Order: sequence, then C-alpha cells, then structure tokens
Amino acid sequence: MKGAIFDLDGTLIDSMGLWLDIDREFFAKRNMSVPADYQRSIAHLGFKECAAFTVGQYLPNEKEEDVIAEWREMSLERYAAKDSARYMKPYAAEYLRSLKACGVRLCVATASHPELYEPILRNNGLFSLFDGFTTVDEVRKNKSFPDIFLKSAEKLGLAPADCVVYEDSFVALCSAKSANMRTVAVYDESAAGMVEELKRISDEFIYSFADLL
Repeated sequence: MKGAIFDLDGTLIDSMGLWLDIDREFFAKRNMSVPADYQRSIAHLGFKECAAFTVGQYLPNEKEEDVIAEWREMSLERYAAKDSARYMKPYAAEYLRSLKACGVRLCVATASHPELYEPILRNNGLFSLFDGFTTVDEVRKNKSFPDIFLKSAEKLGLAPADCVVYEDSFVALCSAKSANMRTVAVYDESAAGMVEELKRISDEFIYSFADLL
C-alpha cells in the first residue's frame, strides 16, 4: 500500500451520535421526530444534496440554503470542541500515525466541509499527517460515484490500484471498488445491520482500527 484514503464521519470519527443529536434538535424545532431510516438515506450525500433531499421529502416550505446554514452552525460547535477527542474512533489516531511512519501517503475523502474536518483533526494533532483532502463538493458528485476517490488518488500522485480506501458506507465501498481500489470496511453502529454486506463487498472488514495495529 502506497496510499490510504479515509472517510471521516463513521470511519475516523464516531459521529453517529453527534449527527443524531443534531438531527433530533433540527427536527424538534419543527415539532417533528427524525424520520425512520433518515441517517442511512443521507449517509453518502454532501451537505447540498442532503439539504435538497431533506427539503424535498420533509420541509417543502423551507429553503435549502437556510437548512445548510443551520446545520453548519449546529455541527461546527461540536466538531470544533476542544474535547473532540471523544468523537475519534478508538485507535484511529494510532493507526494513522503508524501508516505515516511507514511512508504511506494519506488523504481524507469526505462529505464534510473543511470548516468541520479541519478543527477536529487539528485539535487531535492529526491534520498535518494528511497529504490531501477531497470533498464531494469539490468533485460535484456524491460517494455513489468513484470521482472523490479517483481525485484523492490523483492528489496523492498515485494510481488507484496503489491506494486503499477506508469507509463505513456500503455505497461508498462499492464506488471505491469500481475504481480498482482495495477497500477496508470499518464497522459503525449506523450500519450494524449490514455487516455481512460490508464483508462481502470489501477486501477486509474491521470492527476497530486496533485490528490493524
């Protein structure tokens, strides 16, 4: 392995609880409960697509840009918290440092905005480990397409076949495989009912980064 491409939410960060809190607060303001299967439906989408989905399905009288602004304010407070280490997946930091020590080039491929991923990575001393960052907004396609992974490999100066993608999303793992990349499926509670599917599509499945140390 010459390059490693990491998803952020659900892979490096245990953000299921963080975003569930945001979703509950967001819908509660509108006297609504979080719709069934909502998080799974939006897991592979960027902010803009997620807002379009949410407004289109549940909030026809609201504007997408207002929803995005509200989410950003709510999430930035949590991602930028000084005690954000509690959100990191166990042994994720140790594994990243071990790869870097071996000369592996690292990239983040995420649906999150820089204003979210930069603070949490900096606060945990991890930002400088990465050689590149790619977002779905940059490639203008969500993770059901391989573009974000191909762009990440390009930023690392590597062929797709020389990169390993670490993801918790079944859809994203399928996309990475279609780009001729090796994949490691990382367990997250949000996909607890899809373990067998994740094992089937990925080259390796882990419950924790401790499995790789």
